[in-house]
Amino acid sequence: MSAEPFDFDGDYGDGYEQLARTVIPGYLSSFRQALALLRGRLGPRARVLVVGAGTGIEIVTFKAAEPGWRLTGVDPSAQMLEIAEHRVRQAGVGDGVALIHGTVADLDGSRFEAATCFNVMHFLPDDPGAGGKQALLSGIAEHLAPGAPFVLFELHGDPAAPDFDELFTAWIRFCEIQGMGDAERAEFRGKIDAGIHWASEARIREMLDRAGFEDARRYFRSLLYGGWIARRSPS
Repeated sequence: MSAEPFDFDGDYGDGYEQLARTVIPGYLSSFRQALALLRGRLGPRARVLVVGAGTGIEIVTFKAAEPGWRLTGVDPSAQMLEIAEHRVRQAGVGDGVALIHGTVADLDGSRFEAATCFNVMHFLPDDPGAGGKQALLSGIAEHLAPGAPFVLFELHGDPAAPDFDELFTAWIRFCEIQGMGDAERAEFRGKIDAGIHWASEARIREMLDRAGFEDARRYFRSLLYGGWIARRSPS
């Protein structure tokens, strides 16, 4: 195993989409759920920030349904952005879409009317450093207009909690049911053990509050995955 268990510019990034469809309950519908939530809060010309643009499925889902939305996707993986750019072109939804190679810290001073962050934060350490979970959430908040909605979708949990072992075991069993073989599951488990930085729901809510979000509500839960919608504090 490499020193970097989740190399998004290497083998992991190349096979990410197939893996995500296998291991994330409701992977494709999660983007549609976010779309449904944001549609209720945004107008037809909203500027939306997509943190962790990945392979572009989220952007294409949003843009196909809301062609007037202007979407900015940011991702530190050049390989993932190449896939996203190809997908956006194939779908014919490139008008009003900008893809940026980098992180939230690389954005200019633009403000957005909404933001999403899917399957990013669990790769980051829970520490006060520049590359940690809190810094990510605070950076997103800084680029949002007051009252703007924010959708967060995360692998999460507290390994010390009474129900964690059961849910974790069920998640690995879910991967098997989805068709992941023994060797692949063993490799994936090794990556999880080495590269996932767990945070409980209570900790996530605490970080959202500290970043300047309010009224956080969980709208989705399946095994160890959860979705929340919050809004940028008016002040």
